[in-house]
Amino acid sequence: MAAVKHSQRAHALLSASGASRWMNCTPSARLEESLNIVDEGSDFAKEGTLAHEFGDLNLQLLSGQYEPIGLEHLENELLEQRKSKFYTDEMEGQVEKYTDYVMEQFLAAQQKDPLAILSIEEKLDMTHLIEDGFGTGDACIIADGELEIIDLKYGKGIRVEADDNPQLKLYGLGALDNYDMAYDIETVRLTIVQPRLDHVSSWVIPVENLQHWAETEVKTKAKLAYAGEGKTCSGDWCKWCKAKARCRALAEKNLELAKHAFSDPDLLEDDELLEVFKQIPGLTDWAKAVESHIKSEAIKGKKWPGYKLVEGRANRKFKDPQMAMTTLSAKGYKYPDFSNTKIKGFGDLEKLLTKAKFNEILGEQVIKPKGAPTLVPESDKRAPYAPTSAKDDFDDE
Repeated sequence: MAAVKHSQRAHALLSASGASRWMNCTPSARLEESLNIVDEGSDFAKEGTLAHEFGDLNLQLLSGQYEPIGLEHLENELLEQRKSKFYTDEMEGQVEKYTDYVMEQFLAAQQKDPLAILSIEEKLDMTHLIEDGFGTGDACIIADGELEIIDLKYGKGIRVEADDNPQLKLYGLGALDNYDMAYDIETVRLTIVQPRLDHVSSWVIPVENLQHWAETEVKTKAKLAYAGEGKTCSGDWCKWCKAKARCRALAEKNLELAKHAFSDPDLLEDDELLEVFKQIPGLTDWAKAVESHIKSEAIKGKKWPGYKLVEGRANRKFKDPQMAMTTLSAKGYKYPDFSNTKIKGFGDLEKLLTKAKFNEILGEQVIKPKGAPTLVPESDKRAPYAPTSAKDDFDDE
């Protein structure tokens, strides 16, 4: 059976992808619904959708799951995807990391259980736990002993871990409901593949523990969330909430922090300063959401006292950059004089040469400099930063 296109996925009120939000703040799903916000999707979201569809089509191709649509139709679909304005050669190389991982895991599962199967973009029914609940798993490997949920995260802004991840746990419960009668499943492996960060995170939970979580946590909170009941509660989960610009609980938390932090006219103590630092990402995100909401309402015609809409600054750009370069070339100007050229990215070069040939020809010329230091919570799994010398750390700046 052909996978449903990622862009055509239906979305439940209590979606698995939003579980962290509606399980921590049970009224949030209905509050979002009441605002009736039309989400047209950012370019980042559209890029991610295309990457997922590339992953789906390539997994169908690699696993031979192209009936009844046929191999030719599947290959034509891939050609159409490459025509998207969001397509790049780098995307294809990054998505290949995801498909490689899935196929490696699938082949390993087949060696242990010849009846193991790979399910791609399968709709997972969760109505036994959540009213009207369902989700769509990117890839699911089912075999005796272990079921693995594999989720592609194409974004590179936030590092996502599989440990105790509520979205993936719900996918696992949906897949168990589909397959536990046909397979003797003891554990569920939850995996996130984040290729642009070279990050793969896996976490294993026994089936009985997962089902206990479903009975003691999911059912109760899903019932409250579906009814729009419970207490609003702010936290990290607010980042993706469509109601955050108007949420009183989030506003009160942020305004209280600001009032506390800056009430003393003298210099802040270290612990106070650190507390402000911890809250900067949330404060910034909330402030941007409020700004975006107010501007959006103004564009629709709402009058905000003391403010008006004006035309902002705009940078010049060519209608057709390629045509502009052709025109300059026809006038006798040299291409290097009006165009900056540089070597293509690693993904493109590995596509051109193959990975093995790339390492053979260019391997010794590749370096991986230290990343710039960044401050993160101690719970972050990355190793502590180990500077060599101030000169080494800042030579490139």
